[in-house]
Amino acid sequence: MTGWFRRVSAMIASVVVSSPGLARAADPAPVLQAEQSDVAQLPAMGAHWVLPYTKTTAITLYDGDNGHVLGTLPATPLANTVITPDRRTIYITETSWSLVDHGDRHDMLQQFDARTLERVRELALPPRALVGRKQQNFDVDANGKFGFIFDLSPASAVTVVDLSAFRVVRTVDIPGCALVFPWQGGGFSSLCGDGSLTNVAVGSDGKATVTHSKPFFSADGDPVYEQSPAERAKGDAYFITYSGKVMKAHLGPQPVIETAWSIQQAAGQPVAGTGVQELAWRPGGTQPFAMSYYNHHLFALMHMGTYWTHKTAGTEVWELDTQAHRLVRRIDLPTPAKAVAVSQDQKPLLYANGENGNLMVIDLQNGKTLRNTHIDAGAMTLTPP
Repeated sequence: MTGWFRRVSAMIASVVVSSPGLARAADPAPVLQAEQSDVAQLPAMGAHWVLPYTKTTAITLYDGDNGHVLGTLPATPLANTVITPDRRTIYITETSWSLVDHGDRHDMLQQFDARTLERVRELALPPRALVGRKQQNFDVDANGKFGFIFDLSPASAVTVVDLSAFRVVRTVDIPGCALVFPWQGGGFSSLCGDGSLTNVAVGSDGKATVTHSKPFFSADGDPVYEQSPAERAKGDAYFITYSGKVMKAHLGPQPVIETAWSIQQAAGQPVAGTGVQELAWRPGGTQPFAMSYYNHHLFALMHMGTYWTHKTAGTEVWELDTQAHRLVRRIDLPTPAKAVAVSQDQKPLLYANGENGNLMVIDLQNGKTLRNTHIDAGAMTLTPP
């Protein structure tokens, strides 16, 4: 080996040994820590949380105070949802098919933890009525003991579920009637096609006793909204007709129904009639009403229209005192809305689902819109009891 070759070889060796980059490559690889899986937990459900149905396959949990999305729950357009009186549990009735849109049908009641949003358990049900996004298809009693699920298979019936034992207790036939409006003392009423109520008392053992009221509205002349609001804690329902008449009913085996009064007359306007060409301010939407039960105020989505425009979105919300039968105020909406809900506290927020998918949050202390956020809001919104 020549001296020149030895000198070049020595220089190359020196570069290899002293090169910082090559020296780091030879260092041991860092040890990666294993990822730890966990489940986030929400705080206890607040009075200003709201659960709007979105237009796709979910219910969104939204904080009305700060405008934050807290989470989502799976729910198809056929789902019906209930928040229990203690706000700890969310129940969803759902229907699916083994081959997406056909095949074996599965009707189920699902129980979700309201803080983790985990599915806790599910129960197979008899075939239920497939009318989604309607609170009166499924509800629970004031104590959260029994769940009532409206069935249509094809006969009208209601499935009674013991929620603590999580089992079906019985199915009660309600021929010619539909929907569930819970009572204070354990039971429910259903609206009937002849303008009456079927009333089902449910004992602690699940035994059902059925009674019937006299007709109190004309199903042909001026029907009542299926979305009429009802208060579980007191068993009071406010049945509202398409023309805008309000009838308060104290529900039970023998319901007591008060004399009707007019929303329009409470606002100092003529009573709205049922003429197809008669223009007046009228209620309308997919969820047109909400009740603030601590002060007995009714919130109604209102629009200018003729009779049979009961599904038209509202351009205003009218706040009405149901005890004094008077208008408290009219609230202009930033955009027409099809659904309205209100929080159940002494500083309430009003929520309105816009036709454009926005959720409007209105401070009822001053009537001002706090936010108008696009969250793909759909046909219905729930607030905690």
